[in-house]
Amino acid sequence: EAFARFVKLAKLQSYLEQKDWVGFARRYNGPGYARNQYDKKLEGAYRKFTKE
Repeated sequence: EAFARFVKLAKLQSYLEQKDWVGFARRYNGPGYARNQYDKKLEGAYRKFTKE
């Protein structure tokens, strides 16, 4: 619940809705997102749980 509220307040919801993993990860995790592959991890989790 707290995470969902944060995403909404930080105006990150549209990135998730558009499946813009890079855009979301860059804004949520900061400049180190690429080094830690957060965008790829988000996409992988999405695919795993939605079977896409």
